[in-house]
Amino acid sequence: MKSFALPAWTVLCILVPLCSGRATVTERIIRDTRLLAQTIISRVQELNNQFKPSPSLVISGLDLIPEPLKENNVENLGTVDEALGCFIESLSTLQMDNSMQVQTDVKNLKVLVKSLATSFGCSSSRCEKAHHLKRFLRRNSAFIFTIRHVVLDRLQKYLNRLLRTLDNPRSCRAS
Repeated sequence: MKSFALPAWTVLCILVPLCSGRATVTERIIRDTRLLAQTIISRVQELNNQFKPSPSLVISGLDLIPEPLKENNVENLGTVDEALGCFIESLSTLQMDNSMQVQTDVKNLKVLVKSLATSFGCSSSRCEKAHHLKRFLRRNSAFIFTIRHVVLDRLQKYLNRLLRTLDNPRSCRAS
């Protein structure tokens, strides 16, 4: 019995690490997406702390800048991909100082989210309101600091929502 027990334990000790395996491609993309989103959030917080507009200031047209869905609504990776496209349009149109890194990170995040959306069967589309958004941002360029703050604040909220979505990504395929 002793001669059999030793090889059996040896085989088990060798097979257990092999069976645990590596993370799947999707798990790695989710991990990378989560890490990049957290990095962008910290950069946005740093940029937003430089300037805070008056909370009583009202500018019409800010509804063109995406906001995360309410808690009870279901967000899928396809809608996140579309919203990130709108944020990229906003950041590139505003051409803000010190935000090129955030803009580049959001572009990279969009690539990761698009890949995840595809793997979960979600269709992604371009920012539908890009034309109106660009026109609004150009027309209101005198309020660049305020609009910048709103864009970065909403981006931060959206990324926080994305992190919660990544905890339990939903398939877009019909069941």
